Amino acid sequence: MRGAVLSADSRRRLRIVLGLAPAVGALIVLFIVPLVVALVQSLGHAPIYRVRSFPTAEFYRQVLFSSRFRVSLVYTVYYAVVPTILSTVLGVALAIVLTRRIRGSSVLSFFFRLPLVVPYLVGAAMVVALFANGGLIARVLYAVGMIETTGEFPRILFSRGGWGIMLVYLFKQIPFTFIIVSSVLAGVGPEYEEAARTLGASRFRAFRFVVLPRIMPGVVTSSLLVFAFNFQSYEIPYLLGATFPNTLPVEALRRFQVPDVTRRPEAMAYVMVITVFSGIVLYLYLRAYRRWERSRGGV
Repeated sequence: MRGAVLSADSRRRLRIVLGLAPAVGALIVLFIVPLVVALVQSLGHAPIYRVRSFPTAEFYRQVLFSSRFRVSLVYTVYYAVVPTILSTVLGVALAIVLTRRIRGSSVLSFFFRLPLVVPYLVGAAMVVALFANGGLIARVLYAVGMIETTGEFPRILFSRGGWGIMLVYLFKQIPFTFIIVSSVLAGVGPEYEEAARTLGASRFRAFRFVVLPRIMPGVVTSSLLVFAFNFQSYEIPYLLGATFPNTLPVEALRRFQVPDVTRRPEAMAYVMVITVFSGIVLYLYLRAYRRWERSRGGV
């Protein structure tokens, strides 16, 4: 009998392992292995690029002690943090407003979900078509006489402020945050907030002390994913950003594109720095959130 129980338990564990094997295998092949290869090449072992100086920190020295790196780091953090904060605040606000039973909320919720099916590159094309100096908005303003030429339209794309980059990010990430927080709110229900309002709490205090703590897991999850994507994304900053300064991912891409292949390990050093820096930021964010949860008696 005991052997049969152990056998059944072993079969259950085997089914769990086999069920996780495809996801774990994909994670190893698509993430862990390329990251290990990038690490080895950044340390000087890259025969394919005619670099055989392993182990060496020369490529990290070239990256970390360059002025371009410091400027790119500032802009990378800027492009990652500002859209994350804006998309989180606006996504949470929309979720709270549209989960209330108001006229047209279901239709508006449907339209707010549509950008999620649009790729980022299509979003970039839409921003260019709308906000370029010769774009649709500039032409409309010129047609109604608000500007004398389309060249007077404020420069939004390819600027140091990165407004075009942020418009694309917000176009995609506000709906993403909205969906996650809406799902959490649907599970929470309105009963707790209604009870707080019945006991005399204002709408703001009911949100701060009742609703917000219950939706914080969804808020933290969405903001973590949004920040990680923004910090490591290269295609939108590459297409819509200024020629200089660039973000760290764009700098890594341009290092990889130089004709001198012996500089390719420098691009791998950029990749490792981006991975480590973003990992540290996410870890500190999660740690701060867990400390906040413990301070209010959570797990």
